[in-house]
Amino acid sequence: MQDDSGIKQILTHPRIYNAYQNLVGATRGRKWVSEHFWRAHAGQRVVDIGCGPGNTIQHLPAGVEYVGFDVSDRYIRHAREAFADDPDKTFIVGSAEDFLLDLPEPMCNADLVILSGLLHHLGDPEALTALRLAKKALSPHGRMVSLDGCFLVKQARLAHWLVSQDRGRNVRSEPEWKALAGQVFERFDTYILTGLDRTPYTYILIEAFGEPRSREPSRT
Repeated sequence: MQDDSGIKQILTHPRIYNAYQNLVGATRGRKWVSEHFWRAHAGQRVVDIGCGPGNTIQHLPAGVEYVGFDVSDRYIRHAREAFADDPDKTFIVGSAEDFLLDLPEPMCNADLVILSGLLHHLGDPEALTALRLAKKALSPHGRMVSLDGCFLVKQARLAHWLVSQDRGRNVRSEPEWKALAGQVFERFDTYILTGLDRTPYTYILIEAFGEPRSREPSRT
C-alpha cells in the first residue's frame, strides 16, 4: 500500500518525483548501489520490477537489454518518451501478478532483476508475488537486488521517524525482511545501508540468487 495523501500526491508526477529524488541525493545512492551490487554490463538482460519513470537506466551501462514495468501508466508514459530512441529499452504497464503465470519472453533468463524501493509499498501477498516473479525471471546464474526502507531493533530516533514517514506503508524490520525473502529464495544475503543519500534513512539491500537447474539424466 502506498500513501499518496496530502502533499505526497505531488510525487506521483514523474518530473516532480525525479526532482525530489535529486534533492535528497537518491541519484548518488542509486549510482553507488549500481557499482557495488547491480554490477551489470553490456549484453546482459535486466528486468526492473516497479521501474517508475525509469530512473535506474542512467546507472546501467550502454548495451544492456532492459525491460521495466510499473502499475503507473503515468510513469511508463514518461519513461517511453525519455527513452524513445533506445530500442534496447522496453517499458510495460502492469503488475507482478499480471506476468507471474505468463512471463513475457523479454523478461526470461534475466541476468539481473532490480526491485528498487518497491517492496515496502506492498503487503506480504503482493511482495511475495513480486519476489516469485523475480525468481522466475532469473537465469540460473542471475541475481535479484532489492532495496527498501528498514526498521532496526536499535535505530536512531530521527532515522526511525524518517522511515516511518515513507510513502510505502509496509516498511518491515530486518528480521521481517529476511523472513519474507526466505519464503521465496533459498540463497540470499542482506545488507543494512546508511548514508546512501542526504538523509539519515536506513535501507536494507537483499541480494538473492537464481537456482541452478538440475540436469536431465543422461540416456544410455
